[in-house]
Amino acid sequence: MPSNIPFSFQDVTGDALLLVEGIGDARYFRAFLKDGLDSADVQIAQVGGNQRFRTFLADILKPADNLTSLRRLGIISDADSDASASFQRIRDALANADFPAPRRPWQSDQSTQLTVSVAILPDGSAPGDLEELCLRSIADSPASACVNAYIACMNSAGYSVPQQNKARLHAYLAAGDEPGRRLGEAAEAGVWDWDSPAFEQIRRFLLDLAGG
Repeated sequence: MPSNIPFSFQDVTGDALLLVEGIGDARYFRAFLKDGLDSADVQIAQVGGNQRFRTFLADILKPADNLTSLRRLGIISDADSDASASFQRIRDALANADFPAPRRPWQSDQSTQLTVSVAILPDGSAPGDLEELCLRSIADSPASACVNAYIACMNSAGYSVPQQNKARLHAYLAAGDEPGRRLGEAAEAGVWDWDSPAFEQIRRFLLDLAGG
């Protein structure tokens, strides 16, 4: 196994596997599956960043023990500034490792053994990330207006806020009982309303992956 891979993955432990970018994402979606869907049947692995799906799929997952037991593989990645480019990067990585490669985000492709699906957050077409999806879930909350006013105030005062979604999210979480929580920690603490319509698309994606 290459020494520069920032994760440990020994084998496939079940029939469903979810790949995500980082540790925070893994904690977030583990909480979503457990508390939002009452499912603990999906193994989750973080690949160490959105540029590492290709390496993980070809060099880590393909030769993994028990790969033949895998029936459903899901991948979740942020769109960042370009949803199409992010999806194409994952599609190319799947094809490079000889895995089924869906033609579009939120769709699946399958071989005789394996079904593969890919989600690009927040919605498969708009730029953004998991933070944007969470912000959409609180868009109708009075707190959302407060957070937006804070960012606008910082901008008007001459402060650069290059990662606006992350700044908004942390401003929102800072008002909670533990202001230092990160995204995944907030999910584990039950901060997010998993029944929000904003999560419906990713909810269906996870349900299908879990075999529900």
